[in-house]
Amino acid sequence: MIIKMKRTTPAYRQPQSTTTIMRDLLIAEVTLAIASILMQVYRHNINYGLKAFGMYIMAILTALITEGVWAWIHQKPMKSIITDSFCLNTPIIFTLTLPIGTPYYVVVIGAFIATFFGKLVYGGFGQNIFNPALVGRVVVHLSFASKLTNSLSLIDASTSPTPATVLAKTNWFGTSAFPYSLKDLLLGMHDGALGEGLIILLVIIGVILALRHVYDPRITLSYLGSVALFALVSGLVLGINPFVNCARHLMLGGLMIGAILMATDPVTSPSSPLGKIIYGISLGFLTLLIRLKANYPEGVLFSILIMNMLTPWIDSLILGRTSEHHSKQIAIILIMLCIGMGTIGGISTTLQPQKQSEVGEFYEAHC
Repeated sequence: MIIKMKRTTPAYRQPQSTTTIMRDLLIAEVTLAIASILMQVYRHNINYGLKAFGMYIMAILTALITEGVWAWIHQKPMKSIITDSFCLNTPIIFTLTLPIGTPYYVVVIGAFIATFFGKLVYGGFGQNIFNPALVGRVVVHLSFASKLTNSLSLIDASTSPTPATVLAKTNWFGTSAFPYSLKDLLLGMHDGALGEGLIILLVIIGVILALRHVYDPRITLSYLGSVALFALVSGLVLGINPFVNCARHLMLGGLMIGAILMATDPVTSPSSPLGKIIYGISLGFLTLLIRLKANYPEGVLFSILIMNMLTPWIDSLILGRTSEHHSKQIAIILIMLCIGMGTIGGISTTLQPQKQSEVGEFYEAHC
């Protein structure tokens, strides 16, 4: 195994132009948005599809107005918000992370925060230190958690908890009361964020974007690979089927969309190959750590934001020191994986299974 350690600065990272990269990303995001609307119609009815469409429109209009006002204040041509700022990408990704019951005013607030505080205040596109869409999502999550529902109250009063919420209730053991099969998770036949259930489409899009060199697959592969490895260890310690546990963790929540569209953002991720692998493994570790021990059953959001903060530090440690000593670099990766497996395994020993009756009552109470 040889890890190529040639430095990849933002200007040298990809053979395509920035415009081409962002265009390909926008096509992928629009495809996911359309698929999420159709999924809502298929699983529920046309009203859910119209609500999803409205959420995307409100987020995009908010981002356009915010960027337009910013351009006007700074005396920049209005066309720059499309040609230079690529203002459509952030609101679409942000909306993909929201559940269908999110009120329009929450969508507007989140899209504004994602655009203004996540990107513009740092100087605009390419200068932000956090993934803008996740900045908006975390503020919405912390401020309007009770509004992020999986149903339209005026149309259908019923709702159900997400798979991650139900599994977290069982301390990740799973019981016969867990209502979702692996097939349900794979096909998106469950409640959650708009982009959460598009696993197959996300994988296809991820492969296409990687082949087109839109993003570096090292982060995605190391992120998903470390989640799979740590989930296998956790399953073995918990005494449950490790492969089922692994599959569940890979298909739960926003892991796929986070690993393919968010963690790979070249502005907020390390620029060296080894740094990307360290970044991905750290993401996998934090995701499992948050899922197993934190109150919030989904760890993708916070793990990416935490690692965004550490990206400059990773670059300062790695850049200029990775042209030689491949064996040492492999040793670093193996040590990180071993520490991660030991920590996740140790944490898993502290988990105790919940009674099946309690899980069933929890699910019935939220249906």
